[in-house]
Amino acid sequence: MSFFRLKDLIRAVRCSTTAADERAVIQKESAAIRSSFKEEDSQDARFVNVQKLLYIYLLGYPVRFGQLECLKLSASSRFSDKRVGYLGTQVLLDEKQEILTLLTNSLQSDMNNTDEFIIGIALCTLSNVASPEVCNDLVDEVERLLSSSRSYIRKKAALAALRIIRRVPELQDTFIGHVKSLISDKNHAVQQTGISLAIEICTTNPAGLEEITKLIPIIIRQLKTLLASGSSPEYEVGGVVDPFLQVSYLKLLRILSQDADVAEQINDVLTLVATQTDSSKNVGTAVLYECAVTILSTPSDGALRSLAINLLGKFLSHRDNNIRYVALSTLSQAVIAEGSAVQRHRATVLQCLRDPDISICRRALDLSFALINKHNVRAMVKELLDFIPSADTDFLPQMTHKLVAAATLFGPDLQWQLDTYISIAKLAGNHLSAANLFRMIRLITAKCDEGMQRYAVRRCYTLLTQDIKEEKLVLLGVWLIGEYGDLLIGDASSSGRSVDDLDGLGALSSTKATQADPDGIQLQVPKPVEVVHLIKSISNSPVATNMISHFVVTALAKLTGRFCAYPSATKDINAIVNSLRTNDDTETQTRAVELEALLRPALDGVRDGVIDRMPPPEYPEEGFDPDCLNPAAIRMRDLAMLKSPNTMATSTLFGAEVPSKNTSSAAADLLDLLGDDVPQQSTNQGEPSSKQKAPGDAVGSLADLLGDTSLSSINNQPATLDVLQEPEETDPEGFGKTYEAYSGNGVSISLKPTKTVYDSDAVNIEVVFTNVSDSDSISSLTFQAAVPKTQQLTIHPASGQNLGPQEIVTQKLEISNPTKSAVRLLIKLGYDHSSLGHQQNTIKFSGFPSTIV
Repeated sequence: MSFFRLKDLIRAVRCSTTAADERAVIQKESAAIRSSFKEEDSQDARFVNVQKLLYIYLLGYPVRFGQLECLKLSASSRFSDKRVGYLGTQVLLDEKQEILTLLTNSLQSDMNNTDEFIIGIALCTLSNVASPEVCNDLVDEVERLLSSSRSYIRKKAALAALRIIRRVPELQDTFIGHVKSLISDKNHAVQQTGISLAIEICTTNPAGLEEITKLIPIIIRQLKTLLASGSSPEYEVGGVVDPFLQVSYLKLLRILSQDADVAEQINDVLTLVATQTDSSKNVGTAVLYECAVTILSTPSDGALRSLAINLLGKFLSHRDNNIRYVALSTLSQAVIAEGSAVQRHRATVLQCLRDPDISICRRALDLSFALINKHNVRAMVKELLDFIPSADTDFLPQMTHKLVAAATLFGPDLQWQLDTYISIAKLAGNHLSAANLFRMIRLITAKCDEGMQRYAVRRCYTLLTQDIKEEKLVLLGVWLIGEYGDLLIGDASSSGRSVDDLDGLGALSSTKATQADPDGIQLQVPKPVEVVHLIKSISNSPVATNMISHFVVTALAKLTGRFCAYPSATKDINAIVNSLRTNDDTETQTRAVELEALLRPALDGVRDGVIDRMPPPEYPEEGFDPDCLNPAAIRMRDLAMLKSPNTMATSTLFGAEVPSKNTSSAAADLLDLLGDDVPQQSTNQGEPSSKQKAPGDAVGSLADLLGDTSLSSINNQPATLDVLQEPEETDPEGFGKTYEAYSGNGVSISLKPTKTVYDSDAVNIEVVFTNVSDSDSISSLTFQAAVPKTQQLTIHPASGQNLGPQEIVTQKLEISNPTKSAVRLLIKLGYDHSSLGHQQNTIKFSGFPSTIV
């Protein structure tokens, strides 16, 4: 039985008591619809059947057999039939199906209809399902409708043009000329679609970006009109005139304003948006957020960027969790370039750590670590340590790693680093990595004097007497007790007592017994037997792991030498070793048996050498990269290494990537810089030569271009990619001096290498470009560089691209050189000289002394 109306089918489905009953109803009705399609050719029946198919499709049942009927219905002359037919076409078909080509004639016919609503549904269908073939066939019709006198049709046509550009990018030149009229339209919906069309053109075609950039005065005028009080009250939402359109304009400005000249034009309107928008309601907050992101994504002046950071800082105190979340996420990215401005909101960020929303807490934690530098490391680390007891367990592994990194990079002194390491192990020892535990042990062994080693072992002992639940604290404490057990109990020779007295009463400490740790806990100076009893309690603890048992055996072996003058302690050690021979862990059994053999009198001659203190590690410690404290900085660094300069715009942090006006690709730059025809240069000072070298001769050892950038493409980025202040630079021989790399044609280049503490494999080079002329100017300065295969090069943004008379521009390079090979550079320099014209030079520089590695 077939249902005559859609309402009857819906009622029957709703009356089904089980899923099986519903399937039975759908199967019967689907069979009846198939039969109707075969037997009847009535438009009325087709109209009802397609409606039923759409409902069945929404329930999740297959209805592909009705696709052709949708196309037939869309060819009807009645508007109701067309509406249902086009709706079915959009729902049941996609651009990959060949049957869609049958729709072209219907769409073309309807686009020439006199009824604007028929034209509208045809354009809507084209915007949703058009294939590249359909787009090519109907592009002329869409272009014609963009000039329609009716705003409804212009809006729909702009959306159809957007679909055509996405499917056939070669056709975007057809619509570039219409963007101006769309954005200048009085109708807000038309403006909105025009902005969408402009954004699509800008993000896919550098030539289109240049054309749309010419429309900035119109865009600024339209945005100021929206800001004018009382304009377009019919579009007002929460006291803000058309916030959706304002946000779209701001997004478009963010894409267009990557040049300093363009950014200067929009500074005034961005200031108006930031100061005149009411932030008391959600719509105003949305506009202000987009304004702040736009400011931070463009080379705006410092005052405006500080205003944007302050706007985001106010969002941190908002009662809406979503607003606080986006503010924290944006500040985490902005801190790379605006660290000092974000620092002013440090207290508010730390308050967000206590937020019950785990997402906000996670973002606040990332931002807190990104804010750490050598000036605030004490206060920030203390706050983060206080947060550990209430932190979510999922945060602790990352927190402990970053806290160790912060203490290592920015610790003001060894004592503070030592206290911080031990506090981390105390509060989150179960989540501390083995590498960071070794870093703590290495610090105590290699860098601390005897007084600090005594302090470390006594503090760990005191903490272990209170709690042995944190595994890494137990491992650290047991290792220190084994190595420095004699420092733990004091120096027996200085006490003036006999060995028997010392064994019974405990050794006198060579330091004051009233010494306390940063938490105010008095450090204990135990008796030898108390130390052994603590080791025994740790070994017998139900939470002791096999790793702890291995450390215990090693510590007992060490203590046999440290406590050899104390018979009671030695007796207890032998008893513990004997009990460990039957341990369930075979490795623990093996070590216990070996230790028991070591304690036999026959090995008295070798025992002292075996249990002597471990020497400091001879291999260098693995350093931390400052970017490890800020994920956004890591992303920026990866972009700098992996992407060509054409996509290194700052907007990659805050929005869509924008193609540069410079159309050369990274591959073309590579071939150009390291091609066969490379001019021969002097080996030291790099003077240009007109002679040509044989193919590959000049660049045999510089075959890989691992860093590639140009001043013209990224000079308007924030001044640095480093979110954290670098440690103080060292001054080994040869570093800190200036080396001339090139001089000629109105320009000189000097290189100043430096070294940083945190990375012994890195060589930092400051490149200084100087205009040596007293009257001529230089513009469009571009710089590219390559290094040997054994090295890696990172090029940071430069300070500018234009040099007036006697002016300079600086740029920083970072070379990773783990093999300690000679640092050599192959440089490509290009610029426009006001008198000499365009200059292009390739410079081979190897003038650094052998100490620069």
